[in-house]
Amino acid sequence: MVSRKTVGLDRELVSELRSVAVSRGMNLVSYLRKLVREAVELERRGYYAPRALSEKRFEYLLKSFNFTYIPVDILGNSLSTDSLKVARDFGERLGATLKELGIDVYDFIEFLGNSSATLIYEGDKVIVAPVSDGRRLTAELIKGIALGGGLECDDRGIFIIKVPKKVMERASKAVEEELELRRGRKGVKEFS
Repeated sequence: MVSRKTVGLDRELVSELRSVAVSRGMNLVSYLRKLVREAVELERRGYYAPRALSEKRFEYLLKSFNFTYIPVDILGNSLSTDSLKVARDFGERLGATLKELGIDVYDFIEFLGNSSATLIYEGDKVIVAPVSDGRRLTAELIKGIALGGGLECDDRGIFIIKVPKKVMERASKAVEEELELRRGRKGVKEFS
């Protein structure tokens, strides 16, 4: 059974969505149904759907830099001072490129760090974990991206990335909105 619901979207967005749907050989309604179904499935599995789309966009960008998935065990056999330096240098170029493209460098670093378990979150800073296995290459890459992307960093023994102010504000706003929602629910009485 189909249930109709009105959703407010900007005209430009609807036009763009319609073009995307047609390019995929679908009409707008079919495309949106599939998109929403996939988003709900991700949410059922405990994954935030907008984040999944954002991460997929990052993966697409990484492919343009010839990235590939490699098991950590294989990487561990290729660690040398030279390979670590190459990883950091490449990261600096990648960070500068991402910044030039208008990509949020911090979000990109979070994506790489979370997928490789190389970041430790501590208040308003992120520590690149001192790992000793193949993840060291990823850690060096992340350090380079942070430096090349212009993020505030401290590299005195432990590499620390200062969380950008806009990220802290975004997190603070999300917490405030959640508190407001909870307060609103408590004040509402249900009548039978």
